Amino acid sequence: MRWLAAVAFTGAVLAGCARSPDGGVEYGETLDLGVPGEVIETVPAVAGYPACGNEPIVYEGTTWYPFEPANLDEFPQIEAMVATGGGLGGGTTRVALPAVVEPGVGDDVGTLTIYEGGLAFWISDSGGLETWLTDQELEYWWQC
Repeated sequence: MRWLAAVAFTGAVLAGCARSPDGGVEYGETLDLGVPGEVIETVPAVAGYPACGNEPIVYEGTTWYPFEPANLDEFPQIEAMVATGGGLGGGTTRVALPAVVEPGVGDDVGTLTIYEGGLAFWISDSGGLETWLTDQELEYWWQC
C-alpha cells in the first residue's frame, strides 16, 4: 500500500498541482480553490507588498493569502492590468523576483477586489505587482 501512495503522490507532482506531503504550498505550485463569484467590494489604498508570493495581505481583520490559480482561464479578466501595462493582462499572477527589493512608488499599496467565494485580487498602484488571494490559510514552503 505504501508504494501505491508514493505512485499517486508522484503522479500528482508531475501533474503540477500536488500539495506537499505536509500540507504546505511549494514555490510555483498552482491550486484549484474554486472560481471568484460576484464582486463584493473594491477597496483602494490597501497596503501590501507580495513581491515573493508568500506575503499575506490583511484587510479589516481578514488575512488574504497569495496563490497561483490552477484554473486561471476560469477567472475574470482583470482590465486594470491591460490599462496600466503592468502585466500581461487577463489576471496573470504575481511578479516573481529573485530577491526582495525595496518597494518603489506605488508598489506597496494597491486596490483589493473581494469576490464571493473567499477569493480576492490585489494590484499595486504602480501596476507592477498583482496576485490572486484566498481567505483559506496557506502555509508557504519558501522564503525570500
